Amino acid sequence: MEEEPKRLKKTEMTPDPEIELSTPNVTFLFFESIENMKEIKDSLLKGKLQAAVVNPELIYHSDQLLVASHKSLYNHKNNLLKTKTPYTELLYNLFPSKSIRDSLKTFGAQDEGTAAIFVLFSEKNELSEDIKKSVKGSLVSVDKIVDHRNLKSIKKIYKISEDINDEETILNLILSKMACKEFLL
Repeated sequence: MEEEPKRLKKTEMTPDPEIELSTPNVTFLFFESIENMKEIKDSLLKGKLQAAVVNPELIYHSDQLLVASHKSLYNHKNNLLKTKTPYTELLYNLFPSKSIRDSLKTFGAQDEGTAAIFVLFSEKNELSEDIKKSVKGSLVSVDKIVDHRNLKSIKKIYKISEDINDEETILNLILSKMACKEFLL
């Protein structure tokens, strides 16, 4: 009898009291049944919306977003951005190769999409309130990301064998490929 793959646990982060955090808060807002995605994408392109809008079909686990967010904020703080903003940097950091254009096209807001993860970097809750007012859709728990992921597309983008089905192994491979792209020629 084949053994059931291990299920991943929800990520819980407790800050170390010894480390002073000088970065803004990272907020994930997950919306389903979005009716105005084209309008949202236009607002992003015009700079009216301060957020990264991520295609949830390609997010395997919220840890991907945490890693990409941390790296984006680090690069922003140290003037190491490869893209124009920390929000586009987040999309770039999710992608396993160095193509900025492909990363934005693949992981960014999809014109025909009806679900999206909004990632905000802010010390205030104003931005999340602006997003909630702008999006015509249902705000749901980030835990519902797994209901929207497209495993076949994820495995294709990250070049993961179809034979690998253990959730922890898949997540580790994704995070490794995100981290190692800086060493690609």
